[in-house]
Amino acid sequence: MLKKIIPILLALSCLSFAVDAAAILANQQKAAFPDTAEIRMRTTIAMQGLPAQTIESRSLSKGKEKNLTEIKSPLMNMKIIRNGNQLSVTDLKTGATLPSNMAGQADMLDVSQGMGKAGDYLAPVKEGNLWRLSPKDPAQATLLYSAEQKRVVKMRQEIQPGIQSETNIAYCGNTCQLPGTPASIEITTTANGQAAAKITLEILSVQKLAAIPDALFEIF
Repeated sequence: MLKKIIPILLALSCLSFAVDAAAILANQQKAAFPDTAEIRMRTTIAMQGLPAQTIESRSLSKGKEKNLTEIKSPLMNMKIIRNGNQLSVTDLKTGATLPSNMAGQADMLDVSQGMGKAGDYLAPVKEGNLWRLSPKDPAQATLLYSAEQKRVVKMRQEIQPGIQSETNIAYCGNTCQLPGTPASIEITTTANGQAAAKITLEILSVQKLAAIPDALFEIF
């Protein structure tokens, strides 16, 4: 009798700790930064055969439609303003207007973008101490979820044959001003098994703001 009961108890124990795709994606939404906030971060870009480049940036956002980002590095010093569908990119050294396709760094902070809906994934499967959430569409990223942190801590994706991307995400603990939001994001790209590039984003500070003047986001 005992031999029959033990497997049943083990099965029930596994079920009690199981997670589903809907719970994973719902918890991941809680990692989002406030819509109205100031974020300071450091980005380090390392490419095979080239010296690493470090970029300091400060981003102000007001809701989902307005954003101002200032970027400083040895190679660039620019200001990017998004206001609804309008976009302005300015070289702060010369005052010249730059091509708008140079913008886009701020979107890298939204680690949940593109994850889709629960129906886009197969049932989670245990992988070590994490849960693997595999997409039904192999072109999308596989998510690795920590039930302890209640966050996706790793993403894997084949960008094209022979080229893979892996994203590792560390989150702020309870001592942070905004617990559960990203503290750092590391994106590594490999080509045919060899390291090709690594982008590391360090969140230096985040401050939730009550209000920001609209004048800061005006585009002339």
